This record gives sequence, C-alpha cells and structure tokens, in this order.
Amino acid sequence: MRYLQHVEKFVDGMKVVEVLKRSEANPEAQPAKNDGTVFFCMHGYGANAYDLAGLSAYLDFPEGTRMIFPNGILGIDMGYGGQQGRAWFNIDWVEIERIRREGGLRDLSKSLPPGMADARDTLIAAMEKLECDPARTIVGGFSQGAMLATEIMLNHSSYLKGLIVFSGTLVNRIGWEQTAANKYGAQSKVLSFIQSHGTHDPVLPVQAAHRLYALLTEHGGEGKLVEFAGQHEIPAQVIDETNNWLREQFR
Repeated sequence: MRYLQHVEKFVDGMKVVEVLKRSEANPEAQPAKNDGTVFFCMHGYGANAYDLAGLSAYLDFPEGTRMIFPNGILGIDMGYGGQQGRAWFNIDWVEIERIRREGGLRDLSKSLPPGMADARDTLIAAMEKLECDPARTIVGGFSQGAMLATEIMLNHSSYLKGLIVFSGTLVNRIGWEQTAANKYGAQSKVLSFIQSHGTHDPVLPVQAAHRLYALLTEHGGEGKLVEFAGQHEIPAQVIDETNNWLREQFR
C-alpha cells in the first residue's frame, strides 16, 4: 500500500505541487529513486494544482516518477461566496453564452486564445527550472489544461516523451497543423499521445476532439482517442486505457 505526500514549491512565484508516493508500511523510507521520468500535468479552469494530484495514486507511471502539478497563473472569482479558483488563460463567457443561446457548438479552433502563449512560455520555463528531462517527460492536463499541454507538446524546443489529453479540444487549428507538420511529420518524429472525451460533454463538444485527433494523427501522431458515454470528466475507463498506454511507453 502507498500514500501520497504533497510537497509545495514555488517557481518564479508560481506554486507547484510535487507528489511523492510513500510506503504505508514504512512511511519514513525514501521514495523510489527517480530515473528522470516526469509527469507534468495542468488542471482545468477554476480548479487548482491539487485538483488532479490524486491521479498520482491511479496512474501506472514507473516507480519514482516525479508527478508535478503546477497552479494556474490567473486567480479567478468563482462566484461562490468569494471562492477563488485558478486558470491558465481567460474564457470569453459572453461568447459562450451566445453559443448556448443559439444552440451552437463551442469552437476554439480559429485562433490561439489570448493569454495561452504566456501560460505556455511560463510553464516551459518552469519545466526547465525544475530540471525536467524532455525525453523523459510526459505532459498532460484536463480541459483547459489539456489544451495547454498540447500547445506545450507542439511548441517545446525539444521532443517530449508523450502527451495525455483529458477532455481537451482543438485550438488554433492552422497554427497547430503547421507546427505539428514541421516538428513531427517533416522530421519523421513520432508524437505519442492518448486522448479521452465524453460523448455527451456539454463544455467542449466531442466533435472538436475528433478534429484534434485527426490533426495529430495526420502529422506524426501515434495515439488513441478513448470515447466514453459521459460528460466533462475522467472516469475509471479512461484511467484504465491511460494505464495501458503508459505501460506501452515504458516497456
């Protein structure tokens, strides 16, 4: 049995939570020696660094993997008695309300959301300062964090080991297509990824997830899209499929 120990640190003012797995039978023992493997994972809009930290107990990374969960760089008012959440970039709520009113589907593929490039650069700099070896780093996230993980995967100056996209979506289609084609397709490099999405997701439509999957696989991506009968979430089925994928990456 194991339990999780959360260690907080700050990188240029941004809080980062690193999770260590310790033996319940011998809690004073040091965690397994790290071989350089890192899971660098971003939460969704309105959550915080601890929101996805619990995944550390269920994902089958190699023993000693550094599980790193940064805190969103923007503070937002969640409107629940002053409760504060975190985000990576702002959301256009007026546009979202218009789409809902007209019965349309939310489409972020036409451009890079304002603030996303700044968040990307901040996180890439943090990865370097935390001494994350790109060749041993899997980047991932949920929802807004998954969009940012994809942006980092494509724009990092080095090739990262893999990408996990939990309920993400396609943004900046033309930019991502060109970057993926130049970095992976033209260089015969493999972009290894796993992607999941609920078929009844009311936040980010599954149709856009299909388009993201197509873009990645057409330009060097080798991965899997796990669809499930659910909404904006990470169900047990997705954890199981992700673990199958992880075992393939580290065999």
